[in-house]
Amino acid sequence: MSIVLAAHGTRSAAGRDCVEQIRRALQESLREPVRLGWVDVCGPHLADVLSEDDLVLPAFLGKGHHVSVDIPAAARGVPGARVTPHLGAPLPGDPLLQALSGRVHEAGGPWPTTIIGWAGSTHAHSRGQTLQMAADLTRHWRGLGVRVELATPREVPEVLADARRRGGGVGIASYLLAPGHFHSRLASSGADAISAPLGDHPAIIEALAALARGEEVPDQGLQPAAMVAMKSEASRAASMFQDGLERATPLAG
Repeated sequence: MSIVLAAHGTRSAAGRDCVEQIRRALQESLREPVRLGWVDVCGPHLADVLSEDDLVLPAFLGKGHHVSVDIPAAARGVPGARVTPHLGAPLPGDPLLQALSGRVHEAGGPWPTTIIGWAGSTHAHSRGQTLQMAADLTRHWRGLGVRVELATPREVPEVLADARRRGGGVGIASYLLAPGHFHSRLASSGADAISAPLGDHPAIIEALAALARGEEVPDQGLQPAAMVAMKSEASRAASMFQDGLERATPLAG
């Protein structure tokens, strides 16, 4: 069995370098070779990289079309190939929460208004996972006076303008795996600060390693997005980001 890291793909050289850093760090953690296959935009394509009995690790934060359709389809064409849950699947210790809050801390946050900047998705499951992250971050920073908002690059100017009217600093928590088009748009939005993409944060590498080792992943079933927000934070947490979530519209699958 060989391990293949499946990543989205980007025209950004910095983004490709970042994913390569993730691959190298994962290889070092597992102490076995890890190959890289891209799903879109650049090559080599995942389907061209896979060989018999490979284990595919989807390095995707949300369960959108690539995770649900494209990656399984590539694996079905190769005898014995298997696909683990994606990086954003629930794992013990909340590694994505650790990574995102860690990157925010490195950038000097959290800020009075902290905007979770994400790519957006047409898939309800992916939106639900991101809503859950907003709820989790609000709980994580409870007592610090932080207002958590959620926005795609297209929505950030409106959310930023509202935050400026309220007063206080505004920063963006980049909920992206690597630099590229979406991170560049977030970085040029006019916020006071922006965190780095999650990249090879130790929690990301450990999450991927856990998936490769076959550690148990809890059931990934999610309620509809609105119910995730309301039921997970049925008090202060939900109210702090509910307005921003209602503005959210999908950008990409």
